[in-house]
Amino acid sequence: MRYGYCMDLKFLNGDEEDRALFEAVVEAGFDYIELPFSELSALSRDEIADLKKELRTIPCLACNLFFPPGIKIVGPGMAANEVMSYLERMMPLAAGLGIETLVFGNGGARKIPEGATRESIWANLRLIAELMDVYAVQNNIKISVEPLNSTETNIINSYGEAVELTFGLKNVGTMIDSYHVAMENQTYEDVAKYPAHMWHLHTAYPTGRLVPSPDDPAGTYDEFVQTVKKSGYNNKISIEGALKNPADVKKEVAAGLEVLRGWF
Repeated sequence: MRYGYCMDLKFLNGDEEDRALFEAVVEAGFDYIELPFSELSALSRDEIADLKKELRTIPCLACNLFFPPGIKIVGPGMAANEVMSYLERMMPLAAGLGIETLVFGNGGARKIPEGATRESIWANLRLIAELMDVYAVQNNIKISVEPLNSTETNIINSYGEAVELTFGLKNVGTMIDSYHVAMENQTYEDVAKYPAHMWHLHTAYPTGRLVPSPDDPAGTYDEFVQTVKKSGYNNKISIEGALKNPADVKKEVAAGLEVLRGWF
């Protein structure tokens, strides 16, 4: 298993708190960082060069937040041409940065708007998935559709839904985030039916969405960990959670990594 940490790009522009987080992740021994893909699209050529220098210290093997907010991906006025232009520009960049996995969450952007039918939005999302698949295959990248909890979006709230959306595609699959499963009070039974579709993992302590800690209540992650082990999955898992106390960044980040290593 390879262990990663989700963070934003502020460390690239001199933000002291995020620079401390970046350095703590490196020092702790994480295998990779996970960055917001949509923010990469706004970087200048010089900033991309700066990022590549930073990634010599620790690679970025995964990215989340696939689409920027300016591209309409569902509903009336869906911008399929803009989606294709974005994919054509950004997927080669991802490959050039060494990114292996891209996460399509974007809960607000994919939400069923008032007055639209679920069927019409589902059709939009299937088209998006098919377009992503074309460019993912061309660039040898995997894309994981992320099931999100119902406070973030009103469609694709379960692993089974994500599998249904991506069924038959080559390089677009799904993933599990233990936080969203806990928020929805779901079980992991769909994973047992379709284990091969699980291409990425996120985790956090569910109350407050925090970095996992050795002090978390016993049993909090048992079903998640057992499901992952039974599935045969052995790839990447990223912590996507906030620090309890940013002043203790090194201690909390290192403890989070040790918790994950203890699972697998």
